[in-house]
Amino acid sequence: MVAPVSVVASRNWPLDARESSEQDGGSSAIRVLRPRYVSFSAKQMPGFNTALLTLRSFTNCAIRTLRRSGWSPDLVYGHFLYAAGYAAVRLGTLIGKPSVVSVGEGEFWSVQPFGFDRATRDFENASGLLAVSSFVREGLVRDLAIPEAKIRVFPNGVDLARFRPGNGTEARRRFGISDDRFVIAFVGHFDRKKGLEFLLDGVRGLPGIALLLVGSGHASTDGCPVVFKGTLPHEEVPVALSAADAFVLPTQVEGSCNSVLEAMACGLPIVTSKGRYMDDIVDGDVAVRVDPMDVRAIRDAIVALKNDPARRKSISQACLEKSKQFDINLRARRVTAWLEELASSNRR
Repeated sequence: MVAPVSVVASRNWPLDARESSEQDGGSSAIRVLRPRYVSFSAKQMPGFNTALLTLRSFTNCAIRTLRRSGWSPDLVYGHFLYAAGYAAVRLGTLIGKPSVVSVGEGEFWSVQPFGFDRATRDFENASGLLAVSSFVREGLVRDLAIPEAKIRVFPNGVDLARFRPGNGTEARRRFGISDDRFVIAFVGHFDRKKGLEFLLDGVRGLPGIALLLVGSGHASTDGCPVVFKGTLPHEEVPVALSAADAFVLPTQVEGSCNSVLEAMACGLPIVTSKGRYMDDIVDGDVAVRVDPMDVRAIRDAIVALKNDPARRKSISQACLEKSKQFDINLRARRVTAWLEELASSNRR
């Protein structure tokens, strides 16, 4: 695997960090090369964006590294449209191998410095595109003119061995939460698009509520019953979810929402958004769907769940059952089978 790192980001790294051997979760190891490239950031100048220089530097670095490695891949894979996806398509074209781009951007943010006209040209030779949702697939067809036949949808997966119902009493003790509080968990960046401010407005003044907010960013929680606000190592997120009675994320856009999948796997009733971008992972059995900017609707959904333990139990059971569809190991097998199919087609 080639994972270019900017010179600035790696300036304090030891020399031996340029290469490592990573376990693949099984009995095999993956050789990872981390060559350095010069980043010019993505600054808009009159008639020019420095992201073009960064893209060229990243891509040339990846091409040089592959040539020096002696590897002869059957397929080239890039994660996100720019810069890795673009580099994968370039590499695939140069060596005559299929290329696949994984697209998880709900808003195609990585395209913005380059424009959709250029992106349409840059990805027309991709052999396949992995979209994390039907919503993303629709955007690829609409905005980048990608033929639908090239696109496969694989929603994100969740590690069911790690994310599962835990001991709620112990988890609450960890965060200092009394048993009589109705605990709402939120996991995501503290910004408007993830919907935290709408959640905060929705719970202000509600009695018996406790908020457990996992993430980073600025958010004014004045007047809100916050018992935790901050980051946690990913392996500790299941503990936070185990302390909660419900999970609320009124997000405004997603590719495929990992935090909702993780909450579902922990058996938490979910309040989240109406919107095409959530349709692949939630339905009426596992979630109360609301307008993400409607504070009253968010508040009413929370109150309804708080006052109905039987409904929470029913939704929890549905969440545990549905989460099996998103087992990360099942997803890995499906993706691998598709990649092998593309590689085999090229060898015929």
